[in-house]
Amino acid sequence: MIARMTNKDARKSIVITRRNLFVSLAGLGAASPFIAGRKDWTREPIILRYTSHVPSTHGLYTQAFIPFAELVKRETSGRMQLEPFTDRLLHGPLDGFKAAVTGITDYTHSYITYQPGSFKLLHAPQLPFLFSKPQVASLIFEELYPKYFKKEFERMGVYFAHCDCTSPYNLISRKPIRRLEDLRDIKIRVTAGLTADIFRELGANPVAIAAAEIYPAFQRGIFDAVALSPSDIVAYRLHEIGLYFTQVDINVILLHYCLNRRTFDVLPDDLQAIFYRLLRIRSQMAVQNYYSGLGHERAMAALRESGVEIFELEGDELVRWRKVVAPLKERYIAQYESEGLPARAVVDDMEMLAAEYADFTNEQINERVTNSPIQGIIDF
Repeated sequence: MIARMTNKDARKSIVITRRNLFVSLAGLGAASPFIAGRKDWTREPIILRYTSHVPSTHGLYTQAFIPFAELVKRETSGRMQLEPFTDRLLHGPLDGFKAAVTGITDYTHSYITYQPGSFKLLHAPQLPFLFSKPQVASLIFEELYPKYFKKEFERMGVYFAHCDCTSPYNLISRKPIRRLEDLRDIKIRVTAGLTADIFRELGANPVAIAAAEIYPAFQRGIFDAVALSPSDIVAYRLHEIGLYFTQVDINVILLHYCLNRRTFDVLPDDLQAIFYRLLRIRSQMAVQNYYSGLGHERAMAALRESGVEIFELEGDELVRWRKVVAPLKERYIAQYESEGLPARAVVDDMEMLAAEYADFTNEQINERVTNSPIQGIIDF
């Protein structure tokens, strides 16, 4: 079992986060865009409520929210602060959009996979074998957001804040999954949307439930395997149940966050600009510190140390999996093109940028999101 994080551990994670993400920003003038235009502020600070269904021990909190909250406080000279409410204290994982629209929260998770029927083009990044690096997937999504995804997301009554991106999904299972035939008819926990279609195509029976409910369901045998990133497999302690890990890197999942529109609209003009730029940096924090880099390495080490057998699909077997799911792309495109949506253009642009940015280092990505942040994600 993963030990609960102490205050000392949390402070250590902040140091690691700073080193991972911000060392590469040193010397690039990272703070300079936020310093210009600051004003004296003698009134009470503006407090934004951040709500999360994940526990306060989860890496999305310790390695992303905590350093981001510190960054916001520092770069606004304390004029804006983020107050966290975790562990489903104010609302559950399915209610992010509703909580933001109704004013229960100012800033929260809004996973489209928890209500997949409300979205169309936003599912495209889940296509199989599209992205190999979560850093690149997050960067590409935000670059394409104003062109393709904004109208669909804002239709929910919120602003898009930023996204995290998981490392590629793999399998933790009770029995070994080494060949395509091993998936046939087994029940597998997945996220809803295209990921469910992927595993249905592979012959499995997908079951979509919220991540926080996976452990007891897996323990009771409601499903036989779980598709998830290694970091989340360990965070949710699934390696205590599943003894086999199949590395197939089948797809990534974007984890969207939203803002209460009125909360952002009533901010002073200079704070809007500062917060918007900081959100672009936040789009890489969890990706680089939790879902890749040291966070990913720690997760894989935890699997090995707990005795999980790790099996990597490769060669002809991996080709078989790729071949089976390949038709999903054209079916996805045809479905939404028939509705008058630019699905082919979305997929073509993602594939083009995925190839163009494939070799980008963290330093290159950080320089881009800091010094040349994408414009138009929020209009202000």
